[in-house]
Amino acid sequence: MKQPFLKILLHIIIWAVFLSLPTLFMPRFQHGGDLHHMAERHDHYDDHTAPGGTDHGIPHQHHWHQRSMPEDLVSPSRLANGAVLIAVFYFNYLIVIPMFYMRRRYGWVTVLSLICLTVLVLVNMVTMPKMGHHTPSGLSMLGPSHNIFMFLIVFIASYAIFLYNQWQMITKEKLNTEISFLKAQINPHFLFNTLNSIYSLTLTKSDKAPDAVVKLSGMMRYTISDAHESYVPLEKEITYIRNYIELQKLRLAEKVRITFDTDGDMDTSNIAPFILIPFIENAFKFGVNPEEDSEIVITIHTKAGNLELRVFNKKVYVQHKEEGTGLGIENTRRRLNLLYPGRHALSIRDTDEDFTVLLIIDLV
Repeated sequence: MKQPFLKILLHIIIWAVFLSLPTLFMPRFQHGGDLHHMAERHDHYDDHTAPGGTDHGIPHQHHWHQRSMPEDLVSPSRLANGAVLIAVFYFNYLIVIPMFYMRRRYGWVTVLSLICLTVLVLVNMVTMPKMGHHTPSGLSMLGPSHNIFMFLIVFIASYAIFLYNQWQMITKEKLNTEISFLKAQINPHFLFNTLNSIYSLTLTKSDKAPDAVVKLSGMMRYTISDAHESYVPLEKEITYIRNYIELQKLRLAEKVRITFDTDGDMDTSNIAPFILIPFIENAFKFGVNPEEDSEIVITIHTKAGNLELRVFNKKVYVQHKEEGTGLGIENTRRRLNLLYPGRHALSIRDTDEDFTVLLIIDLV
């Protein structure tokens, strides 16, 4: 309760300070113009005043007087513009950026931004006092006392703060999950089983032994070197998955049917590392029992920058379920939301007989 209150209070203080800045920079006169110019205009009118106190046909058209800071802060134009600027910031931060910008709907972003600017201009036309012949120059419109300048600051700040927070979330998530991902991919159980399988192949002098060593070496190299990057070539991720499946086959009986198919262009796209493997690893954890009719089907299809992963496994009895069941999938779900917001669709069908995952990612 205390933390949300402090956060709201901080927002209020920041907005109060920010919206007060124009008053500090703006000459506080109701009809514009600088003090020297007003003094000259006043002297000019006095020179044309008749001795009797009447003007020679030149009336005092402007009555300049200084606007105090409190008057400027609570003026209708200042309050109206402040309300618009606050609304623009939160409208961008909460709606436009997450719903349109992050989903790459730039046409809508442009339209909504222009609408916000139009609202600001209309509010200024209604609430700003008439300036007479002293309209602000183009340069002054970009000065710190003008509402266009304030609008640009608010607009840029909404994007900068959102993207910075997004980057922080991704970095924190990466730090929190990096160790668990490494353990999940080259975990001691998998490594021990693979080495045992390779040892058995060497005892029988099987031609498969050297190839198995190369596959395991490639997986470890990918985990240690490449997978620390934010994005990796899709081809490398697919190679890692293929090696993982081939090494799993070494320890499984022929009764376990494993199908792995890929289709499409794997050379031109990048993908977040280890974003696919948890679903495949889950199928091997809970879909394999040498004494039962086990089946795993994995397909990866790419087309026009879209990737589709489908993983199916029949449910079998597993004697020793590892701790943290489903943790890898939940971590991956969070990573998908952070790395591919609005650019992925994840569907999981869990029945008494089988388990199916369908994941579609927009890689472009």
